[in-house]
Amino acid sequence: MNSIDSTGERLGPAVRTFDRGLDVLTSFSRTRHAQSTSEIAAETGLDRTSVRRVVRTLQALGYLEAVGTRYRLTAKVLDLGYAALAARDFSELAQPYLEQVAESSGQSCSLGVLDGDAAVCVARAAVRQALSISLAPGSRVPAFASALGRVLLSDVDEVQLRPYLHGLRLKGYNDRTVTDVDELVRRIDEVRRQGWALVDQELELGVREVAVPVRSRTGTVLAAISLATNVSRVDVPTLTTGILPHLLAAADELERDLTAHVPLPIRAFVRRPE
Repeated sequence: MNSIDSTGERLGPAVRTFDRGLDVLTSFSRTRHAQSTSEIAAETGLDRTSVRRVVRTLQALGYLEAVGTRYRLTAKVLDLGYAALAARDFSELAQPYLEQVAESSGQSCSLGVLDGDAAVCVARAAVRQALSISLAPGSRVPAFASALGRVLLSDVDEVQLRPYLHGLRLKGYNDRTVTDVDELVRRIDEVRRQGWALVDQELELGVREVAVPVRSRTGTVLAAISLATNVSRVDVPTLTTGILPHLLAAADELERDLTAHVPLPIRAFVRRPE
């Protein structure tokens, strides 16, 4: 018999299996860092047969390891945790670093994560600017045409990236917007190599944006910090030599802070290309 979710819809077998896997992973905590299958069953409410099946799968995928007759989380599960930080906790942790960049540069600064075809702003430190683009928390910008999005897409390998880009509606926002898939792949690869992105008036004439990645300790891009400015106020050399170092330093400090503050258990909110 199929399970029913909170909306009243029936859950298919794949969804139920995924949900059970999350239940098992989130049953671990600081006080339950190693558990037997019986203890996991008691904590999750699942029957032992289901728990053993899920545990074997998670062990094969590298998320659990056996210690005698008990199991514990491996370091690999931290990648799930970093990529799935609750948006509120993540934004609160990042806010001081965004404010630091905004104060030192005099420009508004944003933190974004990837959600399907868009980069979504989850935190922002604003200063008074005459910009047509204003990224308040919750705002979405097209990933392919923004520096914020290209940094996030730089973590997607080319095998996934090309189908992802081909599946988008690559709208030309003006005559500077890059909509050719081959050229976008080339530019995103350049971002991957140099460690930052610059998008000059592709999304909005008069606005240029620079962004840098925020990574987990294993190198996964979790989020990006970006800064947008009016072309009449800041030229490209000033942006890349005067302001970019502040963004890179803030990202580096945030990465160290994340290492010390990753909360477990947590569930995913970032949706990446499949």
